[in-house]
Amino acid sequence: MKEIIDLTKILNSHIKPLEFEIIEGALKGDLECMQKVVDYYQPYLRKLATKELYDADGKKYYVMDESVRCQLENKLMASVLKFNLEKKDK
Repeated sequence: MKEIIDLTKILNSHIKPLEFEIIEGALKGDLECMQKVVDYYQPYLRKLATKELYDADGKKYYVMDESVRCQLENKLMASVLKFNLEKKDK
């Protein structure tokens, strides 16, 4: 059974998906393409690395942990390089 992909969410989104050529280049180790992939996911990585903290007076503030963001960025790049673009037949 083929999986049907609903493209309406993508087409109606203000965020455009990465071009196939960029992904393909990143998979081959092209540094410029890999940088574009990392830049594309940077807002999400920053959000994941942001912590909610409270000061002594109970005032809430947000701090992005740079080391966590770097770890996430490295994990993203490692995952991209391990990704197999070939379709698997069962």
